[in-house]
Amino acid sequence: MKTLKSYLWIWISFFLLLPTSLFSIDVGYSYVPKKVYEKQVFPISFLSTTAQKNIKFHFQGEKKPILKDPVVIKNGEKTFYTFYFKTVNTPFQIPSVLIEYNGKKRTLPGVNIPVEPLPEQSNFSGVIASGLKIKNYQASIYDERNNLIALSLEAHDANLEDMYIPDALKDGLENLKRTGSKMEAQYYIVLPSTQTMLKFSYYDTIKESFVEKSIPITIDEGSVAAQTDLNPKDDSFERLKKYSLLGLIIFFLLLFIWKRDFFYLIIAVVTTAILLTFFIPLKKVCIKAGSPIYIIPTSNSRISLHIDQELKTTQLGRRGEFTKIEYNKGIVGWIKDDDVCQN
Repeated sequence: MKTLKSYLWIWISFFLLLPTSLFSIDVGYSYVPKKVYEKQVFPISFLSTTAQKNIKFHFQGEKKPILKDPVVIKNGEKTFYTFYFKTVNTPFQIPSVLIEYNGKKRTLPGVNIPVEPLPEQSNFSGVIASGLKIKNYQASIYDERNNLIALSLEAHDANLEDMYIPDALKDGLENLKRTGSKMEAQYYIVLPSTQTMLKFSYYDTIKESFVEKSIPITIDEGSVAAQTDLNPKDDSFERLKKYSLLGLIIFFLLLFIWKRDFFYLIIAVVTTAILLTFFIPLKKVCIKAGSPIYIIPTSNSRISLHIDQELKTTQLGRRGEFTKIEYNKGIVGWIKDDDVCQN
């Protein structure tokens, strides 16, 4: 009987203490992925079951979240705190975390997450995300052989900073902005003008498969004239204009001889004056050593390259505070007025 009473007290004590022990653990892991991929950005969530004020998370070791502050979502008495990490090695270990809340301290152990490589995909852009959207895009003439395509991208849980399209002759990212799970960026890519479609894929972590993206590359004929000052000097087009003007001069001179009307002679003289402007030497400009050459004349444009030494070259055009130059044969870009030599 005494032994039975002892067992009863043990069971009663267990059930009385069980709720206390459960509710004392009021902050813990809520979500940890079972696996991740190389260079993937992924969330780690913590759950708090009681009201917390000024809760602080201190990740031990070198691995830190991409963003210092968590994304906080409240659902009744539950509060979720989500941090984002990026895979940097194999396996990936979430460092132990010290949590301070309500005058208490609690340390959660680190967690190892298996890292897997993605299968081969010929047109893979390197982007891993839980959704990627092309918000808008624009194609313009880059030079006589290539086009420049600008993409405005939005993705979630994404590594847009690693984006690279294999077809690119030149490419680059600008204006990267990460807000919680959402990331935005501008992607510039130079492609041959013979290419009429831009295709690439990214890996969707929700669908667990590669998703194809494609956009047509079309130059709006109505905007070509407006883009002219963005493009390199086209010698073949210049020759066509010269020959056309020369033909008009000969035509009006023949009309003058035939009709004996000085009106045709005046038109021939005016046309000759216009033709002579094409033979006026272009202005020379001096560029400082180390100056960046921009792809397009905007402050947030990607930098194509830097000039290694002071350069004297021909000014091909102007737009705002930018001057269009030819660095080497076939390499054309824009430099800021601040990078022009003063003497």
